[in-house]
Amino acid sequence: MRKALLIVASLFVVSSACAEILTPEPSRACVLLADVGLKAGGWVDENGDGSSGCASKYQDIGSGASGLANQLEYYAVGPGDSVIEVRLAMDYNQLADASSGTAALVAASQKLALRALGANLSVAAAALIEGGQPGLERVGKGSVEVIREDWPNGQGYQVSVVMR
Repeated sequence: MRKALLIVASLFVVSSACAEILTPEPSRACVLLADVGLKAGGWVDENGDGSSGCASKYQDIGSGASGLANQLEYYAVGPGDSVIEVRLAMDYNQLADASSGTAALVAASQKLALRALGANLSVAAAALIEGGQPGLERVGKGSVEVIREDWPNGQGYQVSVVMR
């Protein structure tokens, strides 16, 4: 899963020539959310294509009594030694407990927007995240994109919040 997200994120490297992340140094960007349990590991080039990244471990949100809990993860990606994108991904594995996952995703997104883009989430960006609706909003000197991927088995979905 991490490699797939890093590959997808590396595709944005070409289209995001003007990075607006306030902390483009991997050593700083990988720990932006350490205080909420989402400290990413070391900066690595896993694919050998010049794109690099770091990722946190999954953080369980809510109960996983009937399988996997909802899970939140943090990523930072970019070319070489520069971060051009940070991302939160919430895997909704427990649809009956989606509200706790959404609350955690919004809270983490708010902290990340302040630290990565230097501004609070806009009302419109927060609404996209809360509704799990795809869209793009300007925030500070950057942008917040919400991406939703429904799983083919119909048993869950992922909402990603991408900041560039």
